[in-house]
Amino acid sequence: MIKSQLLQGNKTNLPVHGLQNSTTASRLTNPRNPAGVHVGRSPKARRRAVSESPMVRNYKLLPIAASSPFNRLPPTAFQPALRPLSRCSSRSPKMARNEGIKPENEEQLKALFEQKRVIRSSVRKALKAMDPSLRSQEDNAIQNIVLEAPWFKSSQRLCAYVSCSALREVDTSRILSETLQHPPKDGYSKKIYVPRVEDKNSHMRMFNISRMDDLIANSMNILEPAPVDGDGNEREDVMLTKDPIDLFLLPGLAFDKSGRRLGRGGGYYDTFLKNYQELAKVRNWKQPLLVALSYSVQIMDEGIIPLTPNDVLVDVLVSPSGVIPISSAGLDKMKV
Repeated sequence: MIKSQLLQGNKTNLPVHGLQNSTTASRLTNPRNPAGVHVGRSPKARRRAVSESPMVRNYKLLPIAASSPFNRLPPTAFQPALRPLSRCSSRSPKMARNEGIKPENEEQLKALFEQKRVIRSSVRKALKAMDPSLRSQEDNAIQNIVLEAPWFKSSQRLCAYVSCSALREVDTSRILSETLQHPPKDGYSKKIYVPRVEDKNSHMRMFNISRMDDLIANSMNILEPAPVDGDGNEREDVMLTKDPIDLFLLPGLAFDKSGRRLGRGGGYYDTFLKNYQELAKVRNWKQPLLVALSYSVQIMDEGIIPLTPNDVLVDVLVSPSGVIPISSAGLDKMKV
């Protein structure tokens, strides 16, 4: 049974910033979808597609996610095929990198993907068993943290996923709607790009939207932006924009404190992120901050999630209890 406490268990050596206890999170009772918009992607289709307030200045260590049912998966079942992550020197903030993760043969790679399949199955069951009231509390806690975070407020251009309640993703409807409806006091509106799946071969694009009504349901009941707006003008593609993206808000099924992210198996986000990171290198842009949003039950111990060659690691993990910086870029953003 999923415990109703938030992020309980063994202490982590990583700082967590934000809401300092589950009592605070439980008092956040905003409705799950205040924007009044159904945001989602078809679960069936996806399966086929293999400080300030509430931020704080005083960093406080919090216990995290040891109560997650996924942490009961035996680590030894996943460890033999994995190579350790390389890290920065001890003189600089630690940053997880996906370097040198090269399975020795095809059988080893198959074993890693099978391990991912088993974890995905366990995560889906745990999310399905999650109490709806707890899910709503965590949705609101996470969105409050993001909306009040200095690194979010200072971002000018961002890419964000449109959450799907059927897939039990962390809700982003309030983040999107409030950002689009209420520009900052200086009058400068953020530019937001959201995903559109183009085919079943991990091809995804990100288009600029200016309001929630720009999202329409496709043939599989997936809310996405159309390539053209209501006036017939082509929407701006993030890969063709002349300015860099500051921030990505990412979904996923499971995460760990070294930055590993387990998606749903389609490879859409990993493929897109690799392409964008390469574009940023070519144009000599600063790499965007990669921020994943996670329910408490989705956070796993290090080493449980297998790492395969195409996986992209995240810089920051946002949970209901706060912000977990992982990479040096993530740590730098927390120095406010």
